[in-house]
Amino acid sequence: MAAPDDARIRLLREDECEALLALLGEWELRPPWRGRAADLFRRYVERDPSFEPRNVVVAERDRRLVACVQIFPRRFRLPRAGAAAADFAEVPVGGIGSVFTRSEARGCGVGSALLARAHAEMRARGLELGMLVSGRHGFYGRLGWLPWPRERPLWRRGGGTGDPDPARRIEAFDPAQHLDEAFALHEAYSGAVPGTCIRTLDFFRAQLDFAGNPEEEFLLARDGVGSLAAYARGAVFDGAYCVTEVARRRDRAGAGALGDLVGALMQTRELLIAPCLSDPPLDAALRERGVIIDRLPSNDVMLCILEATGLAQRLGVPRRPAEDDAGWLARALPPEVLTFWPADRF
Repeated sequence: MAAPDDARIRLLREDECEALLALLGEWELRPPWRGRAADLFRRYVERDPSFEPRNVVVAERDRRLVACVQIFPRRFRLPRAGAAAADFAEVPVGGIGSVFTRSEARGCGVGSALLARAHAEMRARGLELGMLVSGRHGFYGRLGWLPWPRERPLWRRGGGTGDPDPARRIEAFDPAQHLDEAFALHEAYSGAVPGTCIRTLDFFRAQLDFAGNPEEEFLLARDGVGSLAAYARGAVFDGAYCVTEVARRRDRAGAGALGDLVGALMQTRELLIAPCLSDPPLDAALRERGVIIDRLPSNDVMLCILEATGLAQRLGVPRRPAEDDAGWLARALPPEVLTFWPADRF
């Protein structure tokens, strides 16, 4: 799509990060970030190891930035046809975020031109699948993005959350003390969960800074000998408490430890919105603790095929003659296999 006549679409320059943050600082956000939008986005600029100015597409008018969109290069674990349950393809994914247009530049095609340039940049860098989190299905749908509805569990306090195992100890995460063991547990658990983002230790450390809300909770559960058995992260989004990521040992004790952590988070809350996760042993442990498990339709994730041939080869699912993107994605990547921890949002 061509840019509007009076706007120049280009990549951010090295010396424009503060100008970018000034632009994003005009975003009217909900609490706890209301009035502090620049602080929120500064974390992504200064702490995300994948940030580069060339990953930001901007619109310039009269020597002033009026709109932007950021590309977040990631790699995701996605299932391969015919492979073992945890033998995943590592798919290069382009996340889309920080999409903002000043009020005076809206309604004239600037946003669409930015996304078109972002698509071209992602393809040029070998990214095969695009992902974004938004409820603006009409706008993004016109640009080739497909809604990918899933179900998120709702964990509700029932007659009680049961008594935690007295041999377990629950404590707050301290990155200075617990980073390595928490990352090891993350790798062991998320490494077998489809649709999760692949992290290095350095990315795991940085992600704790740029992904969480100021009031994020990160709780650990240890067994009777002090070994880490589970962890859970959570924060408030749009007035609702969301569990943003979990990990546990893959044994019954690990499921019980994570159940105790959920119970701890429920001490002052009636309802938790859980990640899109399939974990039957955890479900059983929660029910044993009196937690009621309901389901909530979730329509926030949208996908876009950027490089169809490479993605089809990587996932081992050839496209059928005349099959459109939606039909192929439904076969190759059904919504139930896309876990996507909310902690990895862009």
